[in-house]
Amino acid sequence: MSSSESQARPICNNCTRLDLDCEYAQSSAQKKNSENNVQSSVSPSGGESVNSDGLVQPEETTARRKLELELFYHYSTEVGPAHNVDKFSQNFLGPFTCQAALRSDAVLYAVCMVAALHKAHISGDDGSKYMDHCLTYANLALQSHHHQVANLDPENVDFSCLTSSLLRVYRYYQLQNRPLEPYAPPMEWLRMCNTSNIVFRKAWGFLEDRQETVSGRLMLEISQNLEEKDRMEHSNELIHLMRRQEPHELEEQWDDEVHNVYKRTLSCLGWLWKHRFDSDPPYGVSRRLFLFPMIVDAQFVVFVEEQRPRALVILAHYFAMLAIIRQMWYIGDAGFREAKAIAAAVPSAWLGMLIQPLEILKDPSLLCDIQPKA
Repeated sequence: MSSSESQARPICNNCTRLDLDCEYAQSSAQKKNSENNVQSSVSPSGGESVNSDGLVQPEETTARRKLELELFYHYSTEVGPAHNVDKFSQNFLGPFTCQAALRSDAVLYAVCMVAALHKAHISGDDGSKYMDHCLTYANLALQSHHHQVANLDPENVDFSCLTSSLLRVYRYYQLQNRPLEPYAPPMEWLRMCNTSNIVFRKAWGFLEDRQETVSGRLMLEISQNLEEKDRMEHSNELIHLMRRQEPHELEEQWDDEVHNVYKRTLSCLGWLWKHRFDSDPPYGVSRRLFLFPMIVDAQFVVFVEEQRPRALVILAHYFAMLAIIRQMWYIGDAGFREAKAIAAAVPSAWLGMLIQPLEILKDPSLLCDIQPKA
């Protein structure tokens, strides 16, 4: 890495050692011009300092304290309760997160980020001020999060899991507004979600004996989903997407490992696909939707980045099902947009594999109904 590249990245610089995709990999000039990144020159205080851990911090001022109180209050009264697609999520991203924010800078910054994002969302054209605050706190949350992950221990493991979850809220929200022509897969979203499983894998070592805790329950669920994927337990629900009969299907690069990557990916989706039209869907559908990009093989992420048609077809099936939770403010019509854009982008010979997700997009009322529960 050149000296100029090194200077463009944050002082914590733990991504390479932890095998994380660095959110600061672009140059500072690129970041300034990109609306899809999480860095901003805007500070709630107007000044910065570097603390004893080497992390850049805004100055402690009255304006900053008032802003953070405003955002914390908004999260605790408006945003946290809106995460209640099920009782577990209501607790995990509600009271549990608010309590953790009082003990962890990383969680506090992530809470402020999501609260500012929600304020920008509900403010319409008047939300630019809050979007600036959102970007500032996203930058701060990432710096603190990287530092925590590099020094993971039983004391901060809950905080790391919470911060990771809140950062993914930001990435999902971005899907609603990103440009789709010409189509390029949402790699920033997919990479952040996928590499976050590194955090959760590291965390599991501390939480395996604490499964009664909120984070312990989440870790257990992730672990069980990973085991299901490796057993390819649910892959037969979408086995038609593994077909290799037509000339265009036989032309793609293929070997045993490619076959297994796709089949494990279908296993990650199969349970959801099985229950997509249930009148009384089983508990946990919403969390399975959020877990999919976290637990797929890293090689599948590479296939998506290479825009392999079969990988994009599978991703379109996921996005069609994401419409199940379209009532969530940070999801909205993101699933519709991505699935339709993929259908317009893949070679026409592959459209036969997209008949079912496109039917869902024509009538999303077919999907199971998961309304927020008190």
